[in-house]
Amino acid sequence: MSDGASAGTGEGTSGFFDGGFSIHLKLLIVAASWGLAWAAGRELALALPEAIVSWYRYAITIPLFFVWLYFKERGSREGKPAIFIPRGDMFWKLAWIAFFSTFLYQLFFMHGMARTAAGDASILITFNPAFTALLAIPLLHRKLNRNLIFGLIVGLAGVGIVTGWSPNTDLPMNQRLMGDFLIMCAAACWAVSTNLIKQILESDDIEDKPSPIAIVAWASFLGWILLTPLAAFDLVTFGSAAIPDLRGWLWIFYLASISTVLAYAWFADGVDKIGATASATYVYLVPFFGILSGVLLLNESIGWSFLAGFILILVGVKLSQQSSNEATT
Repeated sequence: MSDGASAGTGEGTSGFFDGGFSIHLKLLIVAASWGLAWAAGRELALALPEAIVSWYRYAITIPLFFVWLYFKERGSREGKPAIFIPRGDMFWKLAWIAFFSTFLYQLFFMHGMARTAAGDASILITFNPAFTALLAIPLLHRKLNRNLIFGLIVGLAGVGIVTGWSPNTDLPMNQRLMGDFLIMCAAACWAVSTNLIKQILESDDIEDKPSPIAIVAWASFLGWILLTPLAAFDLVTFGSAAIPDLRGWLWIFYLASISTVLAYAWFADGVDKIGATASATYVYLVPFFGILSGVLLLNESIGWSFLAGFILILVGVKLSQQSSNEATT
């Protein structure tokens, strides 16, 4: 959810290490941490009920986000509470973001990872920006044009190659296809939430507008509340099997603290120091680390379909993103 972060002052410079070497190292670590998250999700999805994994994860994530929110915004909200508190219509806006970005996304993600390979999923999720551009038409009143249509077709061709010719043939075909479909559903949910966040950040009619970190913190909290009944059902149904072992707790802590909170903080810092465009280029390294972690930790396979599918998805995403910059209707 970095779309609303400040672009900073680094957007107009051109040196390879603009902003300092440490910023680029942090962004590389962010990409690696997001890539490793696919292997972590796969291991946890195979070991524990899906809903309770997400509940555990956000039970750790939420306090960290609110501590960060407090220290980031204290002293900057004169005459207002120390941190942003959603009220009225804004509460419901954030509740819808939570429903898509935390509740539905996490359920689709975990159920998908229980069925497909980490490498496959890490490539498929890169189609997310194309979904975002498509959904910007009804949600942000963007134009539908030939670039978007062609980009979606090219990107979906890449998705078809990854799913149809995956090298991970040890997984049953019907199971893997269902997992890939659920991962695409997760990408669509994230795209919906991205556009809903843009609606808030681009609005000129909101008096007390939340910052991007405030949106993420409250969406995480409200989504966690929505997950609670399902997590309770998992705990009652599975009993001790719903409680992680030491390895499971380490993966959950990693997902919560490193690949969510720390990665978001460092990515936001990168956006502030070198600009959104330069920072976003590191996101395209995530599939590489996702495939690598799948191979090293889960004994997954690598094949030509990964490269061919990834290239087509990137081309499709690039065309789709160009169309999203068109003027509104």
